[in-house]
Amino acid sequence: MIKQNQTKLNILHVVIDAVISFSACIASYYLMIWVFDLNMLTEYHYDAKTALLVLFGIATLQILCNFSCDLYRSYRSTRFAFEVLNIMRSGLIVFTIMIIFVIIMSRLYQYQIPLMFYFFANSAGSVIYRLFLRNFLRYLRSKGYNKKYIIILGVNNCTERFIDKINSSPTLGYEIAGYFDAAPHSKLGLQYLGTFKKLSAYLGKSPTDEALIMLSDKSQPYLDHLVAICDNRGIKFSIIPNMFSSFSSRIYISSFDGIPVMSMRKVPLDKTYNKVTKRLLDIICSSLLIILFSPLMITVAIIIKLTSPGKIIFRQQRVGLNQKPFTMYKFRSMRTETEGDISGTEKNDARCTKIGLFIRKFSIDELPQLFNVLKGNMSLVGPRPEIPYYVNEYRKSVPLYMVKHYVKPGITGWAQVNDLRGNDTSISERIKLDIYYIEHWSITFDIKILLMTVEKIFFSKNAR
Repeated sequence: MIKQNQTKLNILHVVIDAVISFSACIASYYLMIWVFDLNMLTEYHYDAKTALLVLFGIATLQILCNFSCDLYRSYRSTRFAFEVLNIMRSGLIVFTIMIIFVIIMSRLYQYQIPLMFYFFANSAGSVIYRLFLRNFLRYLRSKGYNKKYIIILGVNNCTERFIDKINSSPTLGYEIAGYFDAAPHSKLGLQYLGTFKKLSAYLGKSPTDEALIMLSDKSQPYLDHLVAICDNRGIKFSIIPNMFSSFSSRIYISSFDGIPVMSMRKVPLDKTYNKVTKRLLDIICSSLLIILFSPLMITVAIIIKLTSPGKIIFRQQRVGLNQKPFTMYKFRSMRTETEGDISGTEKNDARCTKIGLFIRKFSIDELPQLFNVLKGNMSLVGPRPEIPYYVNEYRKSVPLYMVKHYVKPGITGWAQVNDLRGNDTSISERIKLDIYYIEHWSITFDIKILLMTVEKIFFSKNAR
């Protein structure tokens, strides 16, 4: 049974994690001797027994933190990035606890380098080991070993798509034993196991790891009965409702004071921790960039003032977070008499001044938006904001357009670095990428977009 295999695998995880932790501790110890030219065993009278106790304590702490970060569960159908994230979380918790301990012991200066080395060595060792194990297990599953046997209870509009997913991913190691329903369905290509009345007898004699309940609207009255049978037999089950077939976006289940709630989208920036992290990044980076580019901005401001009449800064109403309007700043790149023209701009736009064409080509006209970021009505990275007129137009004709207002607008975004910038590109394609960014946000994703933005501005042939 797969549960027994997972138990054995967890024991292996614990043993190897302990070995990795021991190895990282010993390597960190010798690094400390090399950096400080200090023989700790002599100076602090550490005998072999004490040293082993210290190693055992650190390894135990690491394993406990691994448990708390959910590292000893099955990651069979989970992306490796999530497993790596949990490894880093566990390592950071251990690192923090150990730093607090050495601060209390007044040894921070001597131990901070070894502790940092331990964190990186242990995390790297764990990632390498789990990547090797994941690929090895996938290889075994592709050969027919370490299978997870599941049954399908009911047939609805999602069933065929689910079966196709399982059949196209043999490395996941799932095998569908068959299905139960009121009547057989020849188009499924699976073994028909009988009606729902035969389920209890089947579970009593056949090895089953998990059940998938996919009831049609007509079969909904059987739900309580099927759940009761699975619970009575100790079989893990999941429910895929018939209505999910009509939803194009991902579905998330959360809790509202103990009541399960289904959400159409997961927005990481709804979480306070993520929101604060992104805001701190915006404040720090925008402040540094304002200081860094201040000579350039002053120079551009002077040239704009000397070469054409009108204001230096162009202010325009845009729609931001939660559909609230705000004033966005840009260096004026067009002649003053065209300021009321809200039509989209093009390459070599005749309305632009000479300096305007230059600053638009290298996106220098966007630099004043760093002050929007500092004020808090924009972010460095996010969907580009539109003027109210276009928002009202697009919301009528472009599906899911208003979803982009779930987060703060940005100076640059995932759509822009994928060459979807300007009114001559598909607004529908831009919205798809904006929604992808909203649902997959992370600090590393923001950093990636910022680096890609620099590359696009200075090295892309299509920069404008």
